[in-house]
Amino acid sequence: MIVDWIVYGLIIWGLATILNKTAFKNAPASRGVAWGLTILLFFVNVVALSAAKFLRYQVISEDIGTTITPSNPLDMGGAFVFAYLFFSFLNKKVKVKPEQ
Repeated sequence: MIVDWIVYGLIIWGLATILNKTAFKNAPASRGVAWGLTILLFFVNVVALSAAKFLRYQVISEDIGTTITPSNPLDMGGAFVFAYLFFSFLNKKVKVKPEQ
């Protein structure tokens, strides 16, 4: 599972880099757009990481000859970590503090 996380982390980093060099090249993403993309990516992460976990257990089951399944098929922790990484890698507009 660690190898899956490393590969998936590199994919997330690559996606953020591509967005930074194309869509957000001239102007950084607004906070709303960055949060919207992060929320969308969170749900994509849940599906992708859960599918990877399910397929990994299926391969292991076939190797040992008995059916085993993950106790919790949804990988919410991993989805949160990768969504946070995506948000931190994305170029965002700097938050301006009002002067007093």
